[in-house]
Amino acid sequence: MDSSKNKSKQLYYPRQRRIFNTELKRRLVEEIEYKKLKVRDVVNLYRVSATSVHMWININSTFNRKGVTMVVEADSKDTKFDKLLKYIAELEQTLGKKQLEIDYLNKVVDICSDDLGYDVKKKNITMQLSGSE
Repeated sequence: MDSSKNKSKQLYYPRQRRIFNTELKRRLVEEIEYKKLKVRDVVNLYRVSATSVHMWININSTFNRKGVTMVVEADSKDTKFDKLLKYIAELEQTLGKKQLEIDYLNKVVDICSDDLGYDVKKKNITMQLSGSE
């Protein structure tokens, strides 16, 4: 009984109604979106309910706009096809460079063979074979 008397004698101070301006709400929601703050941090810092913070997020979120539908899908066939065409073009370019390099080196060997009077390719191949034994 004493405890009920103590409760009735305690003074009740109603919580004062607070209104947060929209700029503050937007800033807090932005910080939550970019993971600078957590909902729990805002609740503790400003002494508001988590429900209120989630309502702010629903209203002020840049990622959660009404009327805008975000389609999330794996790469479509068109984008895969475009990527493959780009990859093929890169491979063809690399192949062309290597072929030019081979043609150039073959031409240099032919010119050297003409200047020296003997076939450099055959001489080089026989030297490698005899050197490996």
